[in-house]
Amino acid sequence: MSELRRESDVARSEFLRRTGALGVAGAAALGFPLLETREVGAVPLAPPPDVIAAGGGATVKIGHIDGFSGVYAAASESQQTGLKAALEIAMKKNNRIKYQIVLGDDASKPAVGTNEAKRLISQEKVDLLTGCLSSAVGLAVSATAAENGTFFLAIGTHDTNITGPKAQPVTFRTTCSNAMLANAVGPALLKYGKKWYFIVADYAFGTDGAERLKKILLAHGGQVVGWDLHPLGATEYSAYMTKARNTDADVMIFSNYGPDCQNATKAFVQLGLNKKMKVGGILCGNEVAVGMPVDDLVGSLWGYIWGPEAGGDRTLAIYNIIKPLAKDFPVNWRQYLGFITGEQIADRLNAAGTTETAKLVKAFEGHKYDCGKKAMAYWRECDHQAVQQAYAGEIVAKDKRRSEQEYFKIASTVGGDYAAESCANPDSAAAHKIITDTKIPTREGYNVVKLT
Repeated sequence: MSELRRESDVARSEFLRRTGALGVAGAAALGFPLLETREVGAVPLAPPPDVIAAGGGATVKIGHIDGFSGVYAAASESQQTGLKAALEIAMKKNNRIKYQIVLGDDASKPAVGTNEAKRLISQEKVDLLTGCLSSAVGLAVSATAAENGTFFLAIGTHDTNITGPKAQPVTFRTTCSNAMLANAVGPALLKYGKKWYFIVADYAFGTDGAERLKKILLAHGGQVVGWDLHPLGATEYSAYMTKARNTDADVMIFSNYGPDCQNATKAFVQLGLNKKMKVGGILCGNEVAVGMPVDDLVGSLWGYIWGPEAGGDRTLAIYNIIKPLAKDFPVNWRQYLGFITGEQIADRLNAAGTTETAKLVKAFEGHKYDCGKKAMAYWRECDHQAVQQAYAGEIVAKDKRRSEQEYFKIASTVGGDYAAESCANPDSAAAHKIITDTKIPTREGYNVVKLT
């Protein structure tokens, strides 16, 4: 599978991929100019890189936007390895369709993500967009995709708003929302105590995650003892920890991710708060825990997406595919999310038979699929959320780990419908209104790829 950062000759690449199965006559019918003339009996040219060698076929260009530089680089690369692996398997199963990934680096900045989305749509002529780890970037890319009538499948953005009050009719989400994660880990954390201190990253993911956990805490008679916001990419947390140490909080809640979570938990341990409080958070995984003082955080509980003990018929098969790909980082559930995303893109494109956005949206809505968990998942029509089981993951002692850098076990599981709640919940109801009331615009300057 080819993988590009940019294409310098868009017109030629567009010609090659659109006409691979049509030939010169088909190209002329579509209004493309002939790029060259061949003498009768001349030796055939080798197939261009965008076209399948076995008799032509269609090429689908997928724009993958992620934070390949910046604070979330390792996690973004994990999503990319999983996506690429799934699409390579799809091409082996059906060599009439080739998937080409064109990368866009958002640097975890919404403005950069918006510009990359525009570039991929207008210049690279990708057929659809996927990716994003930062929720703030995901919201920006989702809005840009909607403005341009382009399908967007968010891989790893957790802010509930993406399938809630800021939903878009062209956008779906593979991972669990913060609301789903809170419904999984919140009840487990209540067993540790009901006086919580929050350390919160000051952007969409962090504030939403903290608010979702706060809602559960207050509903069960708990108390918010402290609430500190920190900027994305902060390195100094001692002031927050000193403040927390002077309270009667019995649980420290981290609503941040990546290096922020690593630095914050280090400060937590350095000031000895791990001997005074229990620990938990809205989200964590191996790719983050590798930089945390895990031996001092044994027993801590976190929102968790997937692990090799998820118990599905395909769980270990998926794990065995993605584990060898984790060369520069621990095997992790972000690889899994990329893999499931790639599988579903290929499957739903085949079902739609076209890259036309409105038809692809309909192919996703209501579709049930095996997500490598014990229970099946489905793409919910009302809010475009992937409804699936959600977990509380527990950091375990070194002698109980599957391998050196696999730090978690699934401590508890909630069903997808319980985690996501019904379509009548305020977030999903708001999403449903937007999805049903908003018309998907026709994409300008775009030629739909027919896959059947």
